[in-house]
Amino acid sequence: MKKISILFVSILSLSILSVSCDADFENVNKNPNRPEVVPAHLLLGNIIRINQNVMYGMQQGGDMGMCWSQQVSKVQYNDEERYIPRPGAVDGIWTTLYSSVLTSSQEMYKIADSEGNENLKGISLVLQANAFQILTDLYGPIPFKEFNVPNNVKPAYDTQEEVYKGILKMLTDADALLASNTGDVPTTSDLVYKGDATKWRKLANSLHLKALMRISKVAGEIDVNVSTEVKKLVAAGNLMTSNADSAQLNYLAAQPDANPIYETVVFGAREEYKVSSIMVDKLVGSNDPRLGVFASPIDNAGNYAGNIPGTENSGNYDDFSALGDFYLDPTLPGVILSYAQVEFYLAEAANEGFLTGTNDLVAAADHYNKGITANMTFNGVGASAPAFLTEPDVLFSGTQADAKKKIGEQMWISLFGQGFEAWTEWRRTGFPALLPVVNAAPGVTTIPSRLFYNTSEVTFNNASYNAGVVLLKGPDEITTRLWWMK
Repeated sequence: MKKISILFVSILSLSILSVSCDADFENVNKNPNRPEVVPAHLLLGNIIRINQNVMYGMQQGGDMGMCWSQQVSKVQYNDEERYIPRPGAVDGIWTTLYSSVLTSSQEMYKIADSEGNENLKGISLVLQANAFQILTDLYGPIPFKEFNVPNNVKPAYDTQEEVYKGILKMLTDADALLASNTGDVPTTSDLVYKGDATKWRKLANSLHLKALMRISKVAGEIDVNVSTEVKKLVAAGNLMTSNADSAQLNYLAAQPDANPIYETVVFGAREEYKVSSIMVDKLVGSNDPRLGVFASPIDNAGNYAGNIPGTENSGNYDDFSALGDFYLDPTLPGVILSYAQVEFYLAEAANEGFLTGTNDLVAAADHYNKGITANMTFNGVGASAPAFLTEPDVLFSGTQADAKKKIGEQMWISLFGQGFEAWTEWRRTGFPALLPVVNAAPGVTTIPSRLFYNTSEVTFNNASYNAGVVLLKGPDEITTRLWWMK
């Protein structure tokens, strides 16, 4: 009987313990190291890093950005430069921006909303607008309104017109949210502005200016008056005003957190990337001190030699100028948008009459000079700017056409290292005048206008893909022109 009594008590005790554990099961068994919902700010740093790694990746922004804008040329392994891009590299841009940057940005917005953090909501919209603009400027019509809609695994494509209207609204909404300056943005999570919401607001408005200028030739088709909207942005006074406002990710000194240019060219020993003859000749012709920053001399006499775009010189690596030390530094900043670029947009706006109703060459020259000076300062040669601005190839001649050409050319130079952005601005302005590379792929007679769509879309979202190609108004090929390329 004693044994039975002990057994009974033991069973009863275990039963009570079991009930007690079950009653508090959800609390006791939560892993504090794997929370169900993370704070919104913890998503921020990774979104920024992934976005910039795509833009600066040499198999992406290098091969199909720096090479297609003819800032850089490859002396070997140059299929991409000759307009034969690898599907895997093209697919990776689409997949990464959608699955990692945009999905995480939208999740950050939802969590920030639940936290009542208006600043992080605004920052999320800035990041989304930027990523959507990159995608539509690279591919054309893209999934926008139906992207990441629950239970919709085959989102429809939207026209570039619709995407741009959405981008402009996002940036307007971001400005309103950031104007309240409500909510903490921890410095440890903000890899761009260290928690300064006022600078994020400047980025939102400066990206708004960029989007307006990007579509300035066709904006009337979506009932956007570029002049009116640019005037509003200028009058509000919330655009970038110095290099301290530039949006950039400061990379670290060692891989895998170094700038991707360094990681490929130096750490990966891919020395086939050389400065192009087009860039070298342009800088030499105007006595541009940035030449010694962009490129390395090929001899002790300080001579520079660029590779002719499309030409393979696999046995002569040392005969052509490599990228300069500044651009091979692991800590080279990954620029999202620079103050210099904003000044070039304002110069163009003044020259086009968007600021006053008539083309204002005086205002255009002022903004143009500020843009050049800002970029030269970024490149460590700012002290040479006053003399450089008087060079005949740099100084405005007094005509709107000359101003347009010089603004476009200096924008192109200032975007050295920012492959996709340099190629995109060249596609928009047409400056400098470039010809297709020698030895271009058979049948390709023009510099590419876009990337072809992600191959997974053809397979798994075929109906939407086909409808998207119709919206593209041309075949899914790299030479089909985009909506804003008038």
